[in-house]
Amino acid sequence: MLRLSVDPSFGQALYGGEPSARNIDLSGGPYVLTEADLALFRDVDARAWTTDVYRRTRLVQALIEEYALTTAIVGVPVVHRFFGTSAFAHVLGHHGSMAEGFGDWVHTCCAGADREVVRLEATICRARRDHRPDGAGLVTTPGKEGITVQTGTLAAWQQGLATLGGQPVQAAANGLRWTAPPLERGREHWLIERNPTGGLGVHPLSAGVVGLMNYCRSPRSRTEVTRQARKLKIGKKAVSSVLRQMQDDGLLTLQGPDRPR
Repeated sequence: MLRLSVDPSFGQALYGGEPSARNIDLSGGPYVLTEADLALFRDVDARAWTTDVYRRTRLVQALIEEYALTTAIVGVPVVHRFFGTSAFAHVLGHHGSMAEGFGDWVHTCCAGADREVVRLEATICRARRDHRPDGAGLVTTPGKEGITVQTGTLAAWQQGLATLGGQPVQAAANGLRWTAPPLERGREHWLIERNPTGGLGVHPLSAGVVGLMNYCRSPRSRTEVTRQARKLKIGKKAVSSVLRQMQDDGLLTLQGPDRPR
């Protein structure tokens, strides 16, 4: 229903009888709307879904508040475009985070240095949240995210925010645009973590640790994590100590019924 209220093209397709509109992506698997399902929707005047003309605007504003610099890079119209994409439909069908879903999608709308900065801002957005999927195993601690980006990305992000000024959200919403400067050839690896006061800390990490943090955003068995560590070129004799150190540093948490009491 939310999709009908913010995506006019989907409403037109559904009420117009387009077969593709019947295919819904749900967490339990693909679902095709039946004739009975369609009858329930068509019993409602299509205009009823758009009576709240500011609903989409409020959602756009919520995204700009989390992605001010990204908005300055891609433009406000691209933020609006998200609500007509399959990525947004996926968020609704899987009860996902709109902000995270936007971050996963919007980096495909740009390239080069701009894309690296957008990826960094999406990682910062994820670090503000504390959700991890259910399941037993080693999982990256909520509120901590790792990212590998081109050298100079963090400095470019800081430069971009300075360009937006003291009210970055308002500046981005008003249409101020910004383009990231050229970056260096190397790679930099960062830990983004939410601190107890609600702020964010940024710390350098090794490429292997960042790779393991990203791999463990969903719970993994120790065997799976060990195998991934070897793929990330962590020495066979070093894997156990690396994993133990990551747990001691609070980067990985043992989740589920096997967690020691």
